[in-house]
Amino acid sequence: MVTQDKIEREIVIDAPVNRVWSLVTEPGWWVGDGDRTGQRRRREGDLELVDDPKFGTFPVRVESVEPQRYASYRWASGFPGQTPAEDNSTLVEFWLSERDDGGTLLRVVESGFDSLAVTEEVRERSVEGNTEGWTGQLNILKTLAERVNT
Repeated sequence: MVTQDKIEREIVIDAPVNRVWSLVTEPGWWVGDGDRTGQRRRREGDLELVDDPKFGTFPVRVESVEPQRYASYRWASGFPGQTPAEDNSTLVEFWLSERDDGGTLLRVVESGFDSLAVTEEVRERSVEGNTEGWTGQLNILKTLAERVNT
């Protein structure tokens, strides 16, 4: 049985907040395995569609933005191609804060796994897969943000 409804991760990035912000405000930047080759993005209504040749199409909806500080998105990670709805999506939130050394602390929380209309087994796999995924995606983001700095 899943014992958590959310995934929480944070990472320190040796780059200014505005650089990290420019990366996290691209809806669906976390889709895929880090290889953005072949990915396409398009807009349909209030959704940003991320087409990944390996993993499929993921509609992402921007929920809230507070410039340079907070951004949130809704996506149906376990339901490629489906429009995010209450029973098929999770909320991804990013908080950015400037560090005294000029770097950025980035915190991500993905929540809503308990409300997914799936079996317990599928829910557990989603939490496990996304937990591993966020570790990888944050490391990719860190590399991209710090590369620009050097």
